[in-house]
Amino acid sequence: MRKVTIKLDIRIVMSVDEGIEISEVVNELDYQVNDTTTAADILDTEITNYEVVDSV
Repeated sequence: MRKVTIKLDIRIVMSVDEGIEISEVVNELDYQVNDTTTAADILDTEITNYEVVDSV
């Protein structure tokens, strides 16, 4: 079996309490990537970058 690393760009829309830093929320996000084919095992995942596009 070979180790494969894939970079994903993820867009998330969320409602955030006033006064909270977005970086604090992003650093604590719980996320899971699952292979439904059962042909691969996910060894690790990581959010490597994010950008605040809009804050209303």
